[in-house]
Amino acid sequence: MKKVLVTLASFALLIFTQSSVMAQRGPAASPTATIKQMIGNTEMQIVYSRPSLAGRSLSSLAPSGKVWRTGANANTKINFNKDVTIGGKSLAAGEYSMYSIPGNNEWTIIINKAKTWGTNYDESQDVVRFTAKATKTSSSVETFRIDLTDFDNKAKDKANLELAWGDVSVKFPIVVKN
Repeated sequence: MKKVLVTLASFALLIFTQSSVMAQRGPAASPTATIKQMIGNTEMQIVYSRPSLAGRSLSSLAPSGKVWRTGANANTKINFNKDVTIGGKSLAAGEYSMYSIPGNNEWTIIINKAKTWGTNYDESQDVVRFTAKATKTSSSVETFRIDLTDFDNKAKDKANLELAWGDVSVKFPIVVKN
């Protein structure tokens, strides 16, 4: 009987210790963010993970000329409930993955229909590709961010999507039909 009690107590202590250790992991290194925004009558949602520079260079994390998942961890998801024009190209309503190819003066933005994880990029699944101007900023962004900026307050049918990290800002237009 004593052996059974000691075994049960040991097992309970092991479970308690494991749950305490797991609860103390802390925040994710690249936390997930969700942007849900109306542009006119169209709902857009982006889900992505936000890596930080943490003393590293932007070029080591998102190398020039190489496909990048435009975030960390799982690939960035972009979703529209209605058809839009993005970067001057037509895009049907739906959920897509967004990749990019960083460059010195411009980035190639890729909208891809594959729903694979992270770096499992498949070019044959590309729906739209376009280039967007990359500009140097005066201040540095430590943690990668995606924002919707420059809303057209009169027509209410367009905004710019901005990718910002380090001293680089890349903006491209999203236009909707109201």
